[in-house]
Amino acid sequence: MTVIDLSLVPAEVVHIITAVIARMTLESLQRYRKLNAGKILPTVLVMEEAHTFIKRYHDDAENQNSAAICCQVFEKIAREGRKFGLGLVLSSQRPSELSPTVLSQCNSYLLHRISNDRDQELVHKLVPDNLRGLLRDLPSLPSRNAILLGWASELPVLVQMNSLPKDQRPKSDDPDFWAVWSGEGLEGSEHGQKIERSVDWQEIATDWQQTGAGEANQTPLVEAEDADTAAEDDDIPF
Repeated sequence: MTVIDLSLVPAEVVHIITAVIARMTLESLQRYRKLNAGKILPTVLVMEEAHTFIKRYHDDAENQNSAAICCQVFEKIAREGRKFGLGLVLSSQRPSELSPTVLSQCNSYLLHRISNDRDQELVHKLVPDNLRGLLRDLPSLPSRNAILLGWASELPVLVQMNSLPKDQRPKSDDPDFWAVWSGEGLEGSEHGQKIERSVDWQEIATDWQQTGAGEANQTPLVEAEDADTAAEDDDIPF
């Protein structure tokens, strides 16, 4: 398993980087099948915050930005990836912002609590009419609970996620503003003793500058591409 953390990549380039990684993955599997007598290498791309990279866009060829190009790459993977062994797992808090093309290719859904009206409306369109009654509980589902439906389950079921050990949980807890501002209740405080949390902005700025300098000094590696293996009707500009 390979984890690529793009959380600190500037917004101006993150879509291009993501699109290139996804496109290279697809084309690598295409070449693998070509060189191995039609065999496939099952691979899965897992996209966290998928609405950032696979966001619906206006089909205007004259004014396409990097976000639209990134979305087109994943639409291509959703349509053609299966025959090359490439699957997608999308995680998003805003399903209504995802590309309809990609959503239409999804065959299983794990639905956690959804309270936004637009998101609920979209989810209702994704499931058959006879199952929509199960979605009435979506706005009130407890944490770690979800409804599983689609090819992954013969019947829709309510499932509960395993509780992770504290050191393996994602760093996504809500910030305790009052504890930080007042210095009370912070980790390490004893008997109500106040702790002042200091910030070294110079250290942060130095780390930021070193990261930028390191990226600027890297020499790009460009390899020739065999045009014979390109997919038909491919209009993505890289």
